[in-house]
Amino acid sequence: MWNWLKNLFKPRVEPMNRIFVHSKNILHNFEYIQSLQPNASIFPVLKSNAYGHGLELVTKILNKTDAPYLVVDSFPEYQIVKKYSKKNILLLWETLNKNYKKFKFSRTTFCVYNIETVNYLAKLNKHIKIHLFVDTGMHREWLTEQDLVNVLEFLKDYPKIEIEWVLSHFFDADKSGNNGMKLQIEKFKEMYHIIVDYWYTPKWKHIGSSAWLVKMDDKFFNAYRPWLYLYWYSNLSHEDEAYELTKKLEPALSISSRIISLRYIHQWDGVSYDKTWKTDADTTIATIPFGYFEWLPKSASNKIVFRYAKQDIWQVGNICMNLCCAKVDEWKLFDQVEIIGLKWQNTIVELAKASWKSVYEILVWFDRNIRREIV
Repeated sequence: MWNWLKNLFKPRVEPMNRIFVHSKNILHNFEYIQSLQPNASIFPVLKSNAYGHGLELVTKILNKTDAPYLVVDSFPEYQIVKKYSKKNILLLWETLNKNYKKFKFSRTTFCVYNIETVNYLAKLNKHIKIHLFVDTGMHREWLTEQDLVNVLEFLKDYPKIEIEWVLSHFFDADKSGNNGMKLQIEKFKEMYHIIVDYWYTPKWKHIGSSAWLVKMDDKFFNAYRPWLYLYWYSNLSHEDEAYELTKKLEPALSISSRIISLRYIHQWDGVSYDKTWKTDADTTIATIPFGYFEWLPKSASNKIVFRYAKQDIWQVGNICMNLCCAKVDEWKLFDQVEIIGLKWQNTIVELAKASWKSVYEILVWFDRNIRREIV
């Protein structure tokens, strides 16, 4: 009741900047991914604030799917998903031992790759589901073959620990050649059979994330965990044979801002710090409250376009901390400008190219305080 009253009387301020999360497109991408692997379960990855799209919003959208699990990487993310969804949750990374008691064991599976973690969970003497993360070649963390044997030997005395999953991760799935992936698959199967030799039968086996979804045809694996593909973005080169399949994905994020100032400048004059851009004719410059604090990279200055009144308009001058400028013939103060669009020249992909960043960096660094809305 108290929260309801607070929400009723708190001020409703309309922000200058807004991120729109397109529910229909995320659901389309999920269904398309499922169609590529019809015999497998799909576990959407929502880590890193759902790749910048907003963890709460994407969780609510995915409640409309039949995904058995939602995947996060930390306890704070777990709390949000648990609050807004009744689905099971996979914690992708380990946490400090003292934190495990704060999870709801009936809804959670824990990724483990340290014998110390397994030891702690086993001695809680509760039914706990774990996910054995095996190292098939990335060598970043996870269980080596000897580690795996040690864990399995230890668990002989702890029947309440359920090995529900076994997984690994490709180190080069986005490359055109598949030799590295083939070797990792072979290694995975070897390690899986070690688990079977100890009389365990994990329910799910998976090594594939987004890139391998469109490449793999191996019925041995019965689950996949899409991340970027859930939101449209392909990490495959155009030369990759599988790239064509990713064209059916739909973008899920757009961003708008407002015009907060108009300035008329004369021919050969410039705008913003160091006047790195100068006009060749008298023109009007609009200022927009979106800068590198909101994560519009300064390195993209003078190289990107926005959308205004259904036209592409150039961003001009150095991008500032909370502001940037753009040039167009006719403006209206406080009109909406599309900073990031779905399928024009101002997509996340074009911004990443112009700023020499990866799509990953662009997505996860958008300011978390920008209001995100489902449309």
